[in-house]
This record gives sequence, structure tokens and C-alpha cells, in this order.
Amino acid sequence: METSTSILEKFKQNKVFKVVSGYAIVALATVQIASLVSDSFGFGEEFMQNIILIFLLILPFIALVAWAASSRFSTAKILSITLAVLFTGYGTGSYVWVNNFALPDLKQKLGEDDYVGAWDNLNSMNSFAPFFYNSDSIDSDISLPVSLNLNEDDVEVYWKPYTAEKDYEWRYIGKTPLPKTRLPRGVIQIKLVKEGFHEKDIVEANPSYTFKNHPIPPIFEISNIEMNKLGTVPDGMIAIDGGRFIPALIGEGVTDYNLSPYFIDKYEVNNEEFKKFIDDGGYEIFQYWKDMEFIKEGESLTWEEAKEFMVDSTGRTGPLSWELGDYKEGQGKLPVTGITWYEAQAFARYKGNILPPMYHWAKAAFPVTEIAAPISPVLLKKSNFSNQSAQEVGNSGIGAYGTYDMAGNVTEWSWNIFGGRGLTLGGSYEDAAYSASLATPAPRFTRSKLIGFRTARLINPRDLNPFGDPINRPAPKPPSFYKPFTDSEFSLYSRNFDVGKKDLNSKVIYIDESHPIWDKERVQIDVGYGNEKMDILIFKPKGSNFNKLDSIILYPGANYYRNPPEIDEVNPGEYGLDFIIKSGRALVWPAYKGSMNRINDMNISFPRTPDHMRMFRQLLSNWTVDTSRAIDYLQSRNEFNPDNIFYVGMSYGGIYTTHVLLFEDRFKAAVLYVGGMTSGIPPMSDGKNHFPRMKLPILMLNGRQDYLVPESAPQSMFSFIGTPEKDKRLVFYDSGHWPLPRNQMIKETLSWLDRYED
Repeated sequence: METSTSILEKFKQNKVFKVVSGYAIVALATVQIASLVSDSFGFGEEFMQNIILIFLLILPFIALVAWAASSRFSTAKILSITLAVLFTGYGTGSYVWVNNFALPDLKQKLGEDDYVGAWDNLNSMNSFAPFFYNSDSIDSDISLPVSLNLNEDDVEVYWKPYTAEKDYEWRYIGKTPLPKTRLPRGVIQIKLVKEGFHEKDIVEANPSYTFKNHPIPPIFEISNIEMNKLGTVPDGMIAIDGGRFIPALIGEGVTDYNLSPYFIDKYEVNNEEFKKFIDDGGYEIFQYWKDMEFIKEGESLTWEEAKEFMVDSTGRTGPLSWELGDYKEGQGKLPVTGITWYEAQAFARYKGNILPPMYHWAKAAFPVTEIAAPISPVLLKKSNFSNQSAQEVGNSGIGAYGTYDMAGNVTEWSWNIFGGRGLTLGGSYEDAAYSASLATPAPRFTRSKLIGFRTARLINPRDLNPFGDPINRPAPKPPSFYKPFTDSEFSLYSRNFDVGKKDLNSKVIYIDESHPIWDKERVQIDVGYGNEKMDILIFKPKGSNFNKLDSIILYPGANYYRNPPEIDEVNPGEYGLDFIIKSGRALVWPAYKGSMNRINDMNISFPRTPDHMRMFRQLLSNWTVDTSRAIDYLQSRNEFNPDNIFYVGMSYGGIYTTHVLLFEDRFKAAVLYVGGMTSGIPPMSDGKNHFPRMKLPILMLNGRQDYLVPESAPQSMFSFIGTPEKDKRLVFYDSGHWPLPRNQMIKETLSWLDRYED
């Protein structure tokens, strides 16, 4: 006993033991403090793990130094020297790493709109060196706070970035109702899990209306996400919630529709499944084929006559590419192709389903507000387009609600008829990616290697009326239909848009200097028609009193003609246009006739009847006057450069209001975001083409996956405008309608404005 006590006492007196013990105490205290700091500042578990790892790695070094120096230094000195070296090394190394490597790399990724890459960089910095940069400032550029509304509580929510090149593990956020959390900008994949319910997948853009963080107010209420109890979703199918949505199909515009809940196949029907249909007598059981109207090349056929055309390459019943009534070896999981619309419909009935009506297909393929928060720019990159062959089902392109291959792989038959023909959706592996938003007619007896299908089951069969009705659309006029006016004809036409000088009777309503970036003025002027007045919002950069400002006159998107905010709540950050003010320019936002607080009849701005079209033509004249008066006002004030006035139009402002550019020659240049040509109104309508008369420099920035303004619209406008080639530029991004890639958009815009200012 005495010997053991003696050994213990000697051990306690040992210099190395004292140093290691002291180090352990300091380490534990530091970890405790770091834990408190981590909780307060939200550094996360990785930060704590790295702190502990650093102390453990340094422990052998501490022991070695203590042993080597035990005869010369006291324990306190050894600890002090070691900790000084430790913290100096950590601080210096962290500072150098953050400022010379991590931050520059993060900023480069932000400049490329790679928010996931920037998010990873930020997390690494938070883990190793959270004290050497402004985390909040950077985080606001990279991520946004998100929220989810579900019909169930206690649902586990997991996420991972959809856009990343590398594989990510699912990351747990919390249970609903969700705690406060931030996720990176861009497209996010969400998984919802609760015992007793089917798992649910969601793919959404951030920001979006589903995440409750989109800067533009929604035009309709977004339904809560529904969780489905186990056993309520048919095998192999996905539940699609009911509610309103805007179909992401070219030609559909911004009309929203309301559907009841329904189910749709998770995957395209494959060869194995279709073989079982044949083996179960699918081609022989009449109930799968009854009430079908078999029409081939305009001739009506009986069921027996129609089946003669439904044979494989050897003359046996089955898809066109099969042999001897069977698919080729190794192709069981490939989507079945080479089948008619009738065969696809018969298989659907065999499963107790139908072919998806066009709008049901569209709602399952894309989020309900794809127009404002698109996932297509990244979804299409992960889909099978511009390829040599189809892929096995489920290998690519997970969609908004967990379906696969709705974009690409094989184009899919839908329920609807268009001009007596069937309708296919989604595009095929041979097509370009933009075909994902195209509805393409094909004769119902077509048996193409590019056409397959999936099935749907409607919970409310009444959805077939009207959503199952034939699709009717007028054929567009060819470009050759539109002819330019002669000079004399245009001179006569221009008289409708003459604007004379007038006393503006301007009045400053208020000046608001509370914002850190800009001072906001609300000014009111007389416009000179109908005794009307027009408000003008002017956002000037702080500290601009001694410099003459360039003026950017904004022509906003459709929501400002439909359901705008209160005029005093208008914010340039809504469209991400605060960069214009930060660049030292004034952003000028007039309340044009039909917009903001000057809406009398919304239908005039979106004309569909002859009466509304007649009033819309008057609106074109009003916009010309409004623009002229706004410029007159700017030129009356000394702080604005009278020669540097620019047109910036976004969506509606890049399509409809461009008509004012025909008559207002005081603009130095124009920038059009997601604009283009439409044949319904001037500058191209009624068989007339005014675009060749536009001569000012024009920059056009558009998205390749924009189903509202498809590529052909900006391409046609660009080719028609009379601006010299050196003074016009068209740029396409891998994006949808809006937003465009922010940092790339900023670079192009400011470079264009710099180029043409005096």
C-alpha cells in the first residue's frame, strides 16, 4: 500500500504529468467555452469536433516538450509557451488560410453563382476559423431562411443540394414545425419522413413560394404539403397534392389551374411491365380497348383492324422493336417504346389507370410556380437529352415530387387529343433540353422508338372535364406574314404617339432616407391625358449629391400590372436590381398607366377580347406619354445627367412596353431581361413588324429553359431589330424565366451601361 502511494506521489510530482494534466484542464475549459460560443453563434457540430481534434493532436507534442524541458522549465512556463505557440499558430494560420485561400475561392464561386460550392466553403470556414471574417454578411449572399407548411407535425425534414456535382448525404434539419434554419440558394432536394406515412420527395428552388421566402408576392395561395398515410398510395406511384399551379409548358402563359389530388407513376413504364400486360392477355381483352376511336390516316378502323398495325419486327403482337413477342435480352428496365397511343391507353386501363392529362402531367413534372422559382435549369442537366439512346428508368432526372425522367429519356403519350392527333410531353433522348416544356402532337398510330408513357390515377374523375378535353390552339403565323411599314405608313402611324411639352406641376410627396443603400423619393407629375397624375419612385445612391447621376428607367414584370404591392412598399431588391443603385446610378420607377396604383382594369394589360385589345392599343399611347413625361422630369433636375438615360425592362417590360422605344429617342441604350418578341401586340402584330425601326443599342439576357419566353422569342426579336450588329448582344443562360444567374447578370448589365454612358 505504501509502495503504491509512493509511486502515485512520485507520478504527481513528475513534470510531464503536471504539464499534461494542466493542458487537459485548459483544453476542457476551452472546449466548454467554445461550446457556449458555438451555441450562441450557430457554428455547428463540425466546429466543436475540430476544436477537440486539434487539442488531441497537440497532446503528444505537449508531452514531448514537457519531457524534453522538464529539467529547465517550470510546468507553468511549459504550458504558457506551448499554448502561446498553439494559439499564435492557429490564429496566424487561420488568418492566412481564410484571407488568401478560403475567402477568394468562396467569392469566385459566388461570382459564378455556385451557391452550393460557396456554402461548402463557408461551412469549412465556420468549422476551422469562424472568427476571421464577417459570417453574417457572407451568409446572406449564399443562403436564405426557409420554412415549410405541412399538414402534419413531427415530420422529419432532410435536405441535400440538388445542383452539386459530388454526392451529398442527407442532412437532418429538424421536425415540423421547422426550427429557424438557412439553406443555400439554388435548387434543393427535400425528404420528408414520418412513421406511418409514405416518404415524400420535393425538389424546389431557393427562394420559392414553397419555402415561404420568395421576394415577389404569390398570385395565388400555395397549398400546404400533404403527407400520405401508408397504404394510401398505389405501388409504384407518387401522390401529387391538389391545388393551384401554373403549367410550365410553352404557350400556356401565366394562367393558373386548380387540380384535385391524384397519383402518377414514379417511372416510365418499362419493357418488363409491358410484357406482363401482353402475357395477361392485354391485347385480347376488349374492355381495355372499348370506346376507343381508331383512326389511321383519316380512316376509321375496327379494333381487329387496328391490332394488325400493333405488331413487332417479326409480326407478333407487341411493341415495334420487339422480336417474337418479347423484348431483347438486357432491355427489361428500358422504357417501352414503339407503341401507339391506343396501346399505351390500353395498358393504363389494365393497371386501373389512364394516360395523364396534359395539365396533370405538367403539375407532376415541375413545381407549382416554376415560372417564378424554376428548377428546370438544373433538372434538365440531370436528364437524358441530346443522347444516343434511352436509359433504364429511374437513372436520371428526379422531378419536383419524386418522379423520374419526365424531362427527357423518352417523350410520353398524354390523354389529350390535339387536332385529331395524340399529344406527347417531356422530350426524348434525341431532343434538345428545351423540348421538356413542349407539347408535341403525333398521330395516335405513331410507333416511335422515342415515345413511351407513364400512367396516372385520378382520385376525382371529374378532373377529366375539362382537363381531358381536346387541346385547341390557333396555328401561329409565319414570320413572313409580318411586313415592315413604309416610311409614309409609319409616319402616319406615329401620329398616334406624338407627345408635346407640358407643365408637369411636379410635387415631391416624400423623401425617405432610412435605407442604408439609397434615398427614396416619391414624386408626382401631371401626364396630360384624362387629368391623370403619375407617381415616380426615384432611388438614389447615398452620398450622390455632388455627382450628376445616370438614370435607369425601369419597366417591371407582369406582377406590377396584376397584383402589385402598395406603391410605398416597392423595393428594387425584389428583382435583385439594387446593384444598379450600388453602382452609383439612380433607379427610376414610374407608375405607368395600368400598373401599381394606376390599375383600372387588369384585363387591358393582358388583352384577350377585341374590346380589351382596342383599349390596349390606347395603353401603348399612354405608356409613350408616361415615358416622355418621366424623362422630361429627370432632365428638369440638375442632379441627373440629361444625356445618360437608359431603358431596363424585365419580362413584361422586355416584351410589351418595348413599343415606347419606337418613339422615344432620348434613351442611350436598353437592357432587356427575359424579353423577346410576341406576335399579339406591337412592335409585331396585325401583320406589321416595327422591330427594324429600333436602332438603339440593346442587350438581351435570357434563359434557355424559359417556357414563358422560349428561345425563339428573343432570337426572333434580336434578328429583326435594326440596331447595328456591334451594338446589340443576346446572351442565354442555363436558367428559367427568372431569376437569371445574378452575378453574371450584374457583370453583363454594368458592362453594357458603362459602354454607352457619356
